[in-house]
Amino acid sequence: MGWMRRYHSHLGRDIVVTGGSARDLEPGQFGVLAIDGGAGGWSVVHKGPGGDVDELNNEMHFETPEEALAFAKELIGLLGG
Repeated sequence: MGWMRRYHSHLGRDIVVTGGSARDLEPGQFGVLAIDGGAGGWSVVHKGPGGDVDELNNEMHFETPEEALAFAKELIGLLGG
């Protein structure tokens, strides 16, 4: 993950890049999660207000955290911030 920051904000929404699990996210946050430490790719998730976590990339995994972060920002833009 090298130079990538752990916390990001886009249009007022929080995005956390982590090798941990979605359980570490606060309700309302988006997450970019490492799969098998990043070896299996990266996934984009959202934790809802009730604590439910949804994977947003429909089982399509990204090779790098930067690609997954760009996808998360695109989704947030489509949601209207």
